Amino acid sequence: MLREDFYHRHSKNNFRIWNVREWARGMLLGFVSCLIVVSLVYAIHSGSSRQLISFLSQQSFPFEAILMEGAPGYSQPERARLDLLRSQGAAVGMFLLTGVNVADPRTFFLGYFSPPPQGPVWLGWAYNPDDPEFEGPILEPLESDTAKPDGEDVTPSNPPPTLVPGAKGIKVGIYNTHNSECYSGDGGPERRTGENGDVVTVGDSLMKDLEKEGIGAVHSSQIHDAVDFMKAYGKSVKTATQMIEDYPNIKILLDIHRDGFPAGVPKRTVTVNGRQVTQVLVIIGKMNPHWQKNEKLAKELMALAEKKYPGLFSPNISYAADARYNQHLSNGGLLLEFGSQCNTLSEANGAAEAVAEILADYLKNEKVS
Repeated sequence: MLREDFYHRHSKNNFRIWNVREWARGMLLGFVSCLIVVSLVYAIHSGSSRQLISFLSQQSFPFEAILMEGAPGYSQPERARLDLLRSQGAAVGMFLLTGVNVADPRTFFLGYFSPPPQGPVWLGWAYNPDDPEFEGPILEPLESDTAKPDGEDVTPSNPPPTLVPGAKGIKVGIYNTHNSECYSGDGGPERRTGENGDVVTVGDSLMKDLEKEGIGAVHSSQIHDAVDFMKAYGKSVKTATQMIEDYPNIKILLDIHRDGFPAGVPKRTVTVNGRQVTQVLVIIGKMNPHWQKNEKLAKELMALAEKKYPGLFSPNISYAADARYNQHLSNGGLLLEFGSQCNTLSEANGAAEAVAEILADYLKNEKVS
């Protein structure tokens, strides 16, 4: 009798029926688990498994806790962890269904501003704070990816036998990875898919303003984002590499963009010589062996600008831990965002004129190591 009572109480404590709330939690977590499995299969099929695994790693998602949900003796001691698990489960579920990464509010709006052909799920794992400009998977390393002894130039050392006419005088190279980006502040489109947009005009203005300052510059209008926005850097790296080979004396290599703000966020402008111009944001990718040299250049340019045109540059550099943005090609490689889609082309061109003055002042007095 005592033995039967023991087994009766033991089984009662360990084998109970879930209540409605526990069933709901279990079904939710089971659904999220299924989504993860399906998404992993899709990611492997589409060649994007790296991004999915990276996203799940960022979330530190505790898969083992899903299996323990509802187990006797687990709920109460692990209450705080279970609450965290449910929040993570909801976040991962939202990501897998919509592409929204709750760790980065900007992904709420990317489906509108930059819808990728791969579908909404791409947004969540291709765009995150560690890669704010959609570089995506870094392709096979180029020869110039290899780190060299400190102090050596990392630009290609074997220029073509016959240089482009006037190549020796070119000090600044300019291109646009996301050519289609435009400014809608004056009623225009935010993007011209498959065409050169307003940021290309800004790059051309920057080149002409540099030439007025006595600095040789070259600007490529090669389109990189017409076929696949997510793979634009895989194309622009070829343009940037060729530019450095054609113009081996380039000291500063600039990729010109514009930012994308959520609807309702006001545009940002600063006053330069009585004119409203866009603010300029510097973005540096750390996935290259000499990002500190790119950072040093950026800070020196920003310091010069703050003395001459206070507020022209955003005070904080935006760093990308998982990207390089072609900056591995040059110690002077920088990505500059001239305002956002909310600004006007005139405001961006005004900023380009001011930036040209800063670059000219720097190049006339300093050397990019």
